[in-house]
Amino acid sequence: MNRIIFGFTVLVAAFVARAGDVPMPSIRLNAAKIPWCSKAYVCNDLQYGGRQLGKGTKDANSAQTYDLYLPGNVGEINRTAPFFLFVHGGAWRTGNKEGRRVKLFAEMAEQGFAVASMNYALCSAKNGGVHTFDEMLADIDAMVSHLPGLAKAIGISIPRIAIGGSSAGGHLSLLYAYDGANPSVLGLGLKHSIPVACVFSDCGPSDIASPEFIVAGLDWQKGSFKNCYGLLCVLAGGRFGKEDFRVTGERLTKYSPISLLNGKCPPTICLYGDTGSVKTSGTFKRTKNGPAETYAELWKLVGSKETPPESVRMDGIVATQNYITLTNGLTQAGVPFVARLEPHSHCRILQRNPETRPWLYENLRKYLKGNKAK
Repeated sequence: MNRIIFGFTVLVAAFVARAGDVPMPSIRLNAAKIPWCSKAYVCNDLQYGGRQLGKGTKDANSAQTYDLYLPGNVGEINRTAPFFLFVHGGAWRTGNKEGRRVKLFAEMAEQGFAVASMNYALCSAKNGGVHTFDEMLADIDAMVSHLPGLAKAIGISIPRIAIGGSSAGGHLSLLYAYDGANPSVLGLGLKHSIPVACVFSDCGPSDIASPEFIVAGLDWQKGSFKNCYGLLCVLAGGRFGKEDFRVTGERLTKYSPISLLNGKCPPTICLYGDTGSVKTSGTFKRTKNGPAETYAELWKLVGSKETPPESVRMDGIVATQNYITLTNGLTQAGVPFVARLEPHSHCRILQRNPETRPWLYENLRKYLKGNKAK
């Protein structure tokens, strides 16, 4: 989508970025009418922190920036407009705040939501650094800390937020939301400046330590162990090839949203796909010239005592087990949730099934208003 620029301009007061306490300059908030919408506006390339292209990162997609979609022009919006923070997907190493979700954000603005779609530090050595889950979560926290001043500038109140994302963004959104209720697990000292009213996961991994999730990832990566398991190891703060795989498994368990679940976690909206399966008789190699091993060996590799199934259900990228594990965990913890399992591929459900978008909006509004009924 071509960036929409110009329009109503306001100045937002200076902020201090969480990463390195870098002073933030005043920024221009350019609100422009979205041509194909009757009342939606957009503000592109706003800054929520001091890490910017050429100033802390070589990758524009890892800069602390966001796009803002509004249900009207600045200063003319209903003060109680619900606020939704979106975290994009891309396997934690690619993607950006625009992606293929722009039409969704415009539609949400038409429905009365204010939506911020943010960039965050990606795990990409080629494009600006190997960033971890900790740094990604710190970026989300910095964005949330930025919101009170932004709300004042555009004339709305943000007492609570809804947060959500697709794929990797769904995983990070769940982690951030659940950390607010159980901060001792991650121990990152995140500020959580605004309470999370609810969290939305669009095919977001809920258990990245599970063999099923790794099997699905290996199949997607055509058996490349380094691209799948190696990436997860680095994201969790480990050194691929330098530590025992069971130690890596413990790290991955820590960064699995289900490990943070308790009764104080916010209501959760779950949307997952199921399009087929992969047999665990498939093979991979831990090293380029190493022996071939079956996917079933992964259960032993991560220290699981479970018997491997003959096949793993998946949506083309993520194992369907993530839906089952998350909804079972929410039920056991007594956390309110709504969930849908759809016969559509990874992160395509909102596009392919038109019924899911009204369902999402209805539940976001319900939980933002404080209705926690199941």
